[in-house]
Amino acid sequence: METLDLDASLQCLVDEDEIKYQVKEQLNTTLGSSVEKLGQIQQLVADLTVSRDQLQQTLRFATTEAPDKITRAVKAAEGAMEREAVLVQECEQLEDEVKIHMEKIAPLLKSIGPGVRQVRQLERKRLYQEFVTAIKKLSKDMESAVHIGAEGQALVGYGKLLALTTATMHTSCTNLRKYTMQTLIHWNKVFTQTFTREFEGVLKTIKWPFTSGSETVHQTPASPESLQRLCTLTQYLLQLSLPDEVKNEAGDVEAPSTPNSGPPGFICDFTPPLLPIHLLIRPLQVRFVFHFSGNRATNSREHPEWYLTQVLKWISAHHTFLTTRIQPVLDRCDHPHVNAKVEFMRGLVQVVVVKLASDLPHLQYDDDTFSATVQETLNFERELSLTNGYPPSQPSPLIVLTRPPTFLRWIHVERKFAVEVMDEVLSGADAWGEGEGGEAAHCGQQLLLLLQGVTDRYKRLPQPGHRLQFLELQLDLIDDFRVRVLQVMKSEKRDPLTSHYPAILNTVHHIAATLRDWADLSFFGEMQYYQECFRKIQDQTKAAVGSQDISASPVAFNKTTSSDDPSAFTLTAEDVTHLPLSLTPTPAPDQLARQDALESMNVNTEAPISSQLAEVSGTVFDDAIRLYEHIEKDMVRTLATYVFIEVRARSQPYRRDKWFHTAGPTTPQAGPVELSPSICPLLEVLARHLHSLKDSLAPRLFMQLWKIVAHDLDKYVYEEVILETRYSDTGAAQFKFDMTRGLFPIFGEFTQKPENYFRQVKESSILLTLPWPTVVLLRDTIRMCQEDQDAFSLVVSPVKALAEHGVSLLTPPQADTVLNIKICHHD
Repeated sequence: METLDLDASLQCLVDEDEIKYQVKEQLNTTLGSSVEKLGQIQQLVADLTVSRDQLQQTLRFATTEAPDKITRAVKAAEGAMEREAVLVQECEQLEDEVKIHMEKIAPLLKSIGPGVRQVRQLERKRLYQEFVTAIKKLSKDMESAVHIGAEGQALVGYGKLLALTTATMHTSCTNLRKYTMQTLIHWNKVFTQTFTREFEGVLKTIKWPFTSGSETVHQTPASPESLQRLCTLTQYLLQLSLPDEVKNEAGDVEAPSTPNSGPPGFICDFTPPLLPIHLLIRPLQVRFVFHFSGNRATNSREHPEWYLTQVLKWISAHHTFLTTRIQPVLDRCDHPHVNAKVEFMRGLVQVVVVKLASDLPHLQYDDDTFSATVQETLNFERELSLTNGYPPSQPSPLIVLTRPPTFLRWIHVERKFAVEVMDEVLSGADAWGEGEGGEAAHCGQQLLLLLQGVTDRYKRLPQPGHRLQFLELQLDLIDDFRVRVLQVMKSEKRDPLTSHYPAILNTVHHIAATLRDWADLSFFGEMQYYQECFRKIQDQTKAAVGSQDISASPVAFNKTTSSDDPSAFTLTAEDVTHLPLSLTPTPAPDQLARQDALESMNVNTEAPISSQLAEVSGTVFDDAIRLYEHIEKDMVRTLATYVFIEVRARSQPYRRDKWFHTAGPTTPQAGPVELSPSICPLLEVLARHLHSLKDSLAPRLFMQLWKIVAHDLDKYVYEEVILETRYSDTGAAQFKFDMTRGLFPIFGEFTQKPENYFRQVKESSILLTLPWPTVVLLRDTIRMCQEDQDAFSLVVSPVKALAEHGVSLLTPPQADTVLNIKICHHD
């Protein structure tokens, strides 16, 4: 009875509408809007059934075993609802009391309100005056500390002033913020000038800058007191560094000056160094400008290595001092992320960039000097990075070389010199001189060295778009060399064994193998990724501009221009801005798409990660390798055909031998003892040509060649010799002897089992030398199978019968043909 009452109590607490809403939400969440998910209803029903059974079991246990717990829970809930009603009533009563109190004190607030507001205003003025007084007191204390030489105490006050300035940066009191900022800037200038003068004096005392590889060589060592004072001043100057937000608010803080700062387009890439580092760099910058500008003899545009080498010497000479003296101070002064040597190198690189930017425009029409300057700049950048650890994230001299006018000229000079080198190499007397062991000819080796040199020059360029243009240059050079090879190959094809034909083949093979090796390098793997990105961007741009008719242009951009014509090279949109309006070309859609794609690659493309490289398909050299491999296969086939034709020409006497004669120098019992005289010319020319080609071709090429020759000879002997005559037992034995003791051993020098490459000849020899009863049995087996295969199904098949004698290549009809040409002397 108690259970029924409890069920009724619980039933009254159930909200049927809420339950229906929750059921609908659960169904919508599970099934969604997809019709395909309706099949999940059965599983949902099954899960709900299990849940219902579990709840019923739990409820049954609760009602039978612990009814008191549920009863107490229901009573507790009813008590909580009663307390809630009481609290709501008390809250309403309190709200009424507050309203009555507000009405009572409203007149009082109206009378004393203005006074309260005035008091508050006076309080703000008092605080404002106290803040101004504090700033004035800090200034007075710092001034006193400076006069008595208490530098540490003055810098403590400066630190408090900096904190106050930072605190007032977001206040609406404009005059207070301005006054505080001006006070801070004033003391910053005072301390900076004071410590800078003393810092420079200490530098002179320790004879900075050093002129040798070590500060202790050829000069008096600096005193410990001077070095300690320099470190102290460095610490003081670091404390004067203003936070970025303060610098932005001040706006008029003087930046460290650099002698001959140069074009702002380059200098904006350089972050100003910390003040102590700048003071260390400035004497070297002054020396650089003194020696390498104006009418000085050391200022020679023809010798850029003079100032580049000097900068490297300076870096090396000051390395120890920077790492042992300056870097510990930076670490103590909350600048552990700053590398003193890197900061020092960046300052010197800045003056190098300015010097290059001023010299290169004067070298645009002197290809030799321009090329030498580019090469020396690349060597300098490589030495900075690899030897001195200059990070790639820092600006380098490469930013000058990749500027649009300079980069355009660089590409032009690279192409011009590369073509000249190829012309010179291919026209030389030793162009196709054979290398040892089947190596590439001299011209092929020079091409690879040329390509490797181009790679070394551009592989460190930061922008993918620039690297892609150099890669295109390399691919053009590879294809140009291929065309030249084809021309030479055709002229040498008439007599391939005594001409340069083998050397040409070795060169083609070596270039293809080298390109395959290069394609596996991580650098060219990245280039393939960039090339795929470039093609995607180019295709998207073509689709976007394809409907616009902009094909007409005053200056034509086409591939028929000479390689020495600057108009044959890519202009980016930034390049075009340097041209006069009257000369600015209107690019064709393809050229415009190419320009936009290259610019996008330079700006937006990041270095690929390993997963992106894993998705790259193919390599940058696939097309070139395929073309070179096609030439290689064609040339190997040509040589093999030449050898085969020579051998076939010597085989005519052997083909006319009478193999059905029984007379001869042998007997069936003893067997042949010497080769047929008619086969000797054939074997002689075959052995001579193969040995000659073995000595002149690369091993892999020669392996391909002798296998082709063996295949052609196997087919020729089978079709033109074996099937064109009839054999007696003696003739068959002699033929087999000629093959096994004459032909096969020539190829035995190249493989352990040469007979495996003459399967038709080998198996035909086996059939021709079988005993006559075996021949009759095999022939009957083959013919019976051909006449009635169903009736012959219970007998041994011809294939198995032939296999028992070592014949597996020849089909039963072919074997029957060979067996039929054997003469039975018992007839």
